[in-house]
Formats: sequence, C-alpha cells, structure tokens
Amino acid sequence: MAGGQHDIIEARSRKGPWPWIGVAALAALVAWNLTTARERPDTISPSFPPPVPTRAGTVAEQVPNVLHPGFRQKGGREILDVVFPDGSAAEVSYPAELGLAGLGVRPAMSGRLDGDTGPYRQLTVPSGGPAGVSRGQPMIRRLAKRVTLWHPMSPAEGEVLLFAFDPWFVALRDLKDGMPFEQRMLWARNLRGKVTKGGYLVLEATPPVRLATQGEILDGEPLGPQLWFGGARETLLVLAPVPGCDVASIELSVIEQRRRFSAETCQDGVYVAASGERGHVERTMAGMTVRRTA
Repeated sequence: MAGGQHDIIEARSRKGPWPWIGVAALAALVAWNLTTARERPDTISPSFPPPVPTRAGTVAEQVPNVLHPGFRQKGGREILDVVFPDGSAAEVSYPAELGLAGLGVRPAMSGRLDGDTGPYRQLTVPSGGPAGVSRGQPMIRRLAKRVTLWHPMSPAEGEVLLFAFDPWFVALRDLKDGMPFEQRMLWARNLRGKVTKGGYLVLEATPPVRLATQGEILDGEPLGPQLWFGGARETLLVLAPVPGCDVASIELSVIEQRRRFSAETCQDGVYVAASGERGHVERTMAGMTVRRTA
C-alpha cells in the first residue's frame, strides 16, 4: 500500500513461516517487557529508569535498557520527536490517554558483513542489559573496550556479542554454528553507537560491517531501522521508515508471532504496525499520526 497520511489501515492475523531473525527478536522483546516498568513518567523529560540492584550470585549488572522519551503536550495530545537508529527522525502525535511514551521505546536494526552470504543478524536491546544476556553465567571474554562475549541465551543459538553504548546495551545474538572469531572481531571493531540529546541510540558502522538501510526487506521482513514501543501484555507498536511503504509486501515477525490482533498502515513513508488487545490497537492506529522530519 502506498504511503500517505490517509492510508487505509489493514488488520490481519499471522501469515507464513517465521524467519529466525524474528524468533530471537521476539524472545528478547518478551523478556524485556516482563521486567520493564509500565508506569507513565512523572515528567515529560526523556529518562532512563535507574539501575536495578544486582542480586547475590549474579555475575553481571542489571539495567533497565529502555528509554521513556520526553514529549510535548498540545490539545490533549502528546507529541514525540523520535530518532531512529540510523539517525533519521519523525514526529509522532497521539491522544494523551494512549500514553505511548510511558510504555518505553527501544531501537532495533539488522546488519551483516560485506561478502557474507549468511542471514542478516539483528541488533536488539536486551532486558536488563548484561544481566539479561548473562542468565547467571560468567562472561566468556572481552573482545574490545565496549564489546563483550557471552554464552548462548538458548540451546538453539550461538554466543552473544554485547555492545556498551552508554547508557544502552545492544546485543547481537548469533546462530547455533556462529561466526568465527575473526568475524566477531570485525563487528567489535566496526560498530559504533552514539546517543542523541533526547536519549535515542544511533548506530553507525564502517566496512566490512554494513547496517541495513531504510526500505531493505528480505522475505517480507524489514531489515532497516526500527523503534519498538511497549509489548508483552501491552500493545506493541513498531515504527520503521520504509520509503514507498506497501503493507502487502511486509510481514514483520515481531508483530506476526505474538498471535494477537494486529493492524498496520503506512504514514509519510513510515511503516506502522501494532499488536495487542483489539480495542487498544484500533484506538492507537486511528489516533496516531506520523510525519517524517529528517
């Protein structure tokens, strides 16, 4: 479906097989939301929740790893100036009662090494930061100043590279057979992150690491920059810049796999999808407007 502010919202149920990239993303999403506070922020300033004390025996620090962005208020609406992990920006406006800023937001993005014919690997923000990755196990080793290597988070996966871009922690979860050491070091040396004034994380890479771009889609899965609001028992809202957005060609696995009511649309070249309780999803999609600003 072509982009535009007045596009028709399409609601649908899950379709097709689930790509591996979505399974790992969904697992990270559910775990994060089980430990993230659902209170709306007391102020409209951007904030990261304070670190949670580490329990005895845990080998890594637990941190919330989520942003509650600042917002403006106008005429009963809240307005967010969001920044995607590629540095592009948009204005998101919605009825104040939806409280999207209070749900918290996290970035997501995919990338691969030049010449690598294997799958794209997704960069996500794990709940609890290092503690959410370690699962009580010790770190394997430090790969670089800001990069550490951890044991697999499930028997079906390989080791995890954890990047520290203060205050964010970003995980690259590998496949079972995993990357050789040399490829891990290429990721460790060539992926960088910086934080905007509003608290959003922007990722950059130098060759041979290549981050997926806006509109890059593989088997219906958008690979480029995304922002995820809420999730778990709440409504999950995903925003992804996709020039020439066509909902008929997109199957976002993190939405599809939730097996809940979902709806999607395109606004000003941004793919917008929500999943959750039907009434709240419908109110969110009907009341929200998205406008690209950069």
